[in-house]
Amino acid sequence: MKLTISILEDQPTEAEYLESLLHKWSSQENCELEIAEYCSGEEFFTQNNTDTYKRFSVFFLDIQMKEMSGLDVAKKLRKEGYTGPIIFLTAFREYVFHGYEVHALNYLLKPVKEEPLFLCLNEIANDISKSSYLYRNKQDIISIPYKEIITFSSSLHYIDILTVSDHYCQYTTLNNIIEYLPQEFIRIHKSCIVNMAHIYKVTGSTIVLSNHMTTQIGRSYMKSVIAAFTVYSMRFDKA
Repeated sequence: MKLTISILEDQPTEAEYLESLLHKWSSQENCELEIAEYCSGEEFFTQNNTDTYKRFSVFFLDIQMKEMSGLDVAKKLRKEGYTGPIIFLTAFREYVFHGYEVHALNYLLKPVKEEPLFLCLNEIANDISKSSYLYRNKQDIISIPYKEIITFSSSLHYIDILTVSDHYCQYTTLNNIIEYLPQEFIRIHKSCIVNMAHIYKVTGSTIVLSNHMTTQIGRSYMKSVIAAFTVYSMRFDKA
């Protein structure tokens, strides 16, 4: 698993210390980290946009930064669509109540202690593992959000994983995969599993997917697929 972390902290020594603790945690948990550090909110928003915000697994925000405070940064992130975890860094307990305004995951008192930080990171990693498929090959372990996966399809002893932006090939079977997938995924024939969130239209036995690709429902799977997709669609009709 990989976590992409953004630290906004205007005290270099505090940022360095936090980074050292993050690397200690990653070594213990065998988790890859990518860390980006910024000394202000202004610097962060100059170098990033709404598309790049989403790549971060978690934000660590110093509340008391100059000009743009950590709370200001959090409000802007939420306003522009970032839904991931935000953790505030503060030397004063009274600032914790500001976190409720932006649905912050937690706050950490400075100097940051190892135990509460590691608890936060474990919670984040656990949530990501539940919402992502862990793709493994000889060199890499990649966390792919389930919402981005369109299909799993089998070819001989390999599985092709098609996402909204990429394609992966893994040595495994559909039977090994399907028991661990969320309910949004349904087998439509013996060699294909589809994410119902990416079904655009069902016409007869033909499924049109969000990427405009079409695939066929197997005859023996027809009844279960139609029933499952009907139930899935009704969830949104009621919303």
